[in-house]
Amino acid sequence: MNDELGISQVMPPRITVDLSAYAQNLDAIRTRVAPAEVMAVLKSDGYGHGLLPIAHAALDAGITALGALDIDTSLRLRDSGIGEEVLIFAWLLAPDDDLTAAVAAGIDLGVSSLDELNRIAAAASARSDGRRARVHLKIDTGLHRNGVSPEHWPAVVERAVLVRESVDLVGIWTHIAEASDEEDTDAISRFHAAVAVAQAVGAEPQLRHLAASAASYFRADSRLDLVRVGAFGYGISPGGGITPGELGLTPVMTLTATVYASDDGTARLAIGSGDGISSAAAGRVSVAVNGRRFPVADVGLDWIGLADPNGELQRGDEAVLFGPGTRGEATLQEWADATGTIGEEIVTRLSADIPRSYPKG
Repeated sequence: MNDELGISQVMPPRITVDLSAYAQNLDAIRTRVAPAEVMAVLKSDGYGHGLLPIAHAALDAGITALGALDIDTSLRLRDSGIGEEVLIFAWLLAPDDDLTAAVAAGIDLGVSSLDELNRIAAAASARSDGRRARVHLKIDTGLHRNGVSPEHWPAVVERAVLVRESVDLVGIWTHIAEASDEEDTDAISRFHAAVAVAQAVGAEPQLRHLAASAASYFRADSRLDLVRVGAFGYGISPGGGITPGELGLTPVMTLTATVYASDDGTARLAIGSGDGISSAAAGRVSVAVNGRRFPVADVGLDWIGLADPNGELQRGDEAVLFGPGTRGEATLQEWADATGTIGEEIVTRLSADIPRSYPKG
């Protein structure tokens, strides 16, 4: 940062994560989707909120399944003290992943191909303790985001049954698009057909899951045994005019920054595109300072310029970029709508270097 501008002499931007709100959101979702279980999804560093604090808050709230995306993240969770009584799910596997370590740690692995299944079975069978790998076979029901194609599905489930001495087929799952009711209905139908094929060859999956946040909330027929809840847990709505409040959810993240300079009708905040703020915010959103909104005029690498024609803002003033909206500040959804994106993208783009704090209410 440029010391001549005085940026380094003021407090850096801050992210405040309300763990009580996160727990309340999870509780509201659990009530809505019961008797299905809830998996709290923690990909992208807990949607930018912080992996480990969010994971442990989820467990404190009674969640017993965590979605970690990949093996490295899953192992970090285990290493943080989360025992094997908690299901940790990794579904994005890479060719160089340490499958042996994943099996040893009791990580549930999403399988999208025969090759992945064979690699996992080989890693498990090489162990001397007889421990089986825990796998969830993924059927592609039309989204084409990985998954076994319907034509190859019978061969893959037959193979899973054949190698059951080294592989425990825990679940069958898929992603659905959540784009239209008609498409999702077709995908759900294809999913049930795939489960029937698996059961016909002797598979006995304990968990069937296909719904993420939106589908689990709005479609009872999508909930099955388990739902994977990411954005809604953080109080991030799907957009389209629906607010978190209308869903009974509270936004969890508040982003603040400090005014470090004010002159010539412009006040500058010590946060910018280098911290993950989109340049699209200029001229489209406003920031709350001292209970009033000031338009974003420009976005630089390490600063945001606010229009302050009357010179009201002073060095050291705290600005709230977005939060739950309870004190007049913009919400994450306002930023998303104004900049043509979704709330998930905004929070996951924020730099990991921004300090995060975790009050519990």
